[in-house]
Amino acid sequence: MRVKLVFQAPQPVTLNMSHNQQLQGMLYHGIDSDAMQSFLHEQGFTYEKRQFKLFVFSRLTGDSRFDAHEKAITFSPPVNLYISSPWESFLQNLVSGLIRESTLSLGQNQIHISEVAFEQTPIFNEPRMYRVNMLSPVTVCSTLLTREGSKKTYYYSPQEKEFSKLIRLNLIKKAQAFYGEDWSSLPFSFAPAGNIHVTQQKVIIYKGFVIKGWMGRFLLSGDPRMLRLAYDSGCGSRNSCGCGMLALENQQT
Repeated sequence: MRVKLVFQAPQPVTLNMSHNQQLQGMLYHGIDSDAMQSFLHEQGFTYEKRQFKLFVFSRLTGDSRFDAHEKAITFSPPVNLYISSPWESFLQNLVSGLIRESTLSLGQNQIHISEVAFEQTPIFNEPRMYRVNMLSPVTVCSTLLTREGSKKTYYYSPQEKEFSKLIRLNLIKKAQAFYGEDWSSLPFSFAPAGNIHVTQQKVIIYKGFVIKGWMGRFLLSGDPRMLRLAYDSGCGSRNSCGCGMLALENQQT
């Protein structure tokens, strides 16, 4: 399930370029259930050593301008945000809590919700390739050992074969964590729709760490269950940090 939130504010909304942590904090704060908030923040759904929050959100969209000197982006309300999750009760609880607050804090800005629209997950029942656009950068990474023995995070580009392979493995682990089912035999593919330009790589600074991801158009195919989970939970990693949200190309966003 997916929800579109429309925010209004009495004045323009100004944020630094890497405001994913501020968005995530606003969402966690909005969860209406203390138990659900604690579960997601401290644990999430687990499989082996992996923990999954199983929600994803988009970049903010709306009329905006970028200030290169201040390294900030200013939105002229209304401002739109999409949030998606296979855990429907979480989305309903989150929206209920956000609406309950007459004023929300996003960075130094005071905003409020003016519109809420729930959207059902598309029905993926045709054996074909789906063309999708990223609503937030998709990131795929591995932790590697350097020659000196220290650990380094390596971010894959969409042209590398590991990119689609690791996205599929990530979905299999999410399914095991959330549904308790083994989807390792199900087909799934996620590949760029044509050439990916270097300008489509985006860098997010989250809690002092660098996250590298990719915007652009991709081709999605596979088992309907895998496609639904990719749509609802996001592709790749760092989903709850605002990475990996997608939309079908013919969707209005």
